[in-house]
Amino acid sequence: MADAIAASREAFVALASGTVAAPPRVHLIEGDRTTLLMGAGGGGAGRIAKVVSVFPGNRDRGVPVTNGLVLVLDPETGVVLGMCCGATLTAIRTGAIAGLATDVLARTDAKLGAVIGAGAQARTQLLAMTAVRELREVRVYAPRADRVAAFVEEMAPQVACELVAVASSREAVADADVVSLATSSSTPVVAGDDLAMGTHINGVGSFRLDMRELDERAVTRCTRIVVDLRESALHEAGELVAAAEVGATSSEQWLELGDLLSDPSRGRMQPDDITFFKSVGHAVQDLFAAQRAIANAEALGLGQLLEL
Repeated sequence: MADAIAASREAFVALASGTVAAPPRVHLIEGDRTTLLMGAGGGGAGRIAKVVSVFPGNRDRGVPVTNGLVLVLDPETGVVLGMCCGATLTAIRTGAIAGLATDVLARTDAKLGAVIGAGAQARTQLLAMTAVRELREVRVYAPRADRVAAFVEEMAPQVACELVAVASSREAVADADVVSLATSSSTPVVAGDDLAMGTHINGVGSFRLDMRELDERAVTRCTRIVVDLRESALHEAGELVAAAEVGATSSEQWLELGDLLSDPSRGRMQPDDITFFKSVGHAVQDLFAAQRAIANAEALGLGQLLEL
């Protein structure tokens, strides 16, 4: 995770500097089923192409909710150099970007965390927040208690803090210093009045205008809102766009992550500030994460050699 967080930092510094580019991603939507097509490249960073599908109904079918592939391409010839599991890479790089945001926005003395959700994204959110802050406890909530129990059993050996299953999102976020939301909910899973002063929030689950993880009150209470890219947030960040429509926030007030990295003083101003990092995902994350994953696999002698 530390390696992935470093890759995320490189990615957004490069994006802010204009050395890499990514066209707007294509959404194929039917009901709650979404397929995303995206790519990124530029300069010495190489080039990638990605297809990923998010089908929430797969949970009831016993099939992973997120599936896809990421292709790493030779920037000179276009030849495929490597292929990564899109679901795994997406989960890791999404955790990493939230970890990066937590590192620059959360209080340095943060001790209590909360994770809302119990899927693959929630797992890497936990790994990321514990990679950048020495938390003593993380509370976990999801609607299905059996999924939370499985989450705690699997993840407890991987982190140094105590994992505690709780019965509601309100209980999870009470007095929490760092909160990560990793759900595909169409209705808010956390209410603004339940958030403690000084909380940092990561919202990574929603990526469509009809999805919400925070209510308008929560957005209103945020002193600083940071997005991966303002243009992407305007098209995909449901809770922010809904809040903007009623005057609870304005896109002009949102700070892009690349700008925050260049000047961290623009983030948290006071210990009691509530900060919110909203990520809908960007192909530049996949570009830097996939390149590093392929390079590490080669160095460690991992993976499989395929003939196409």
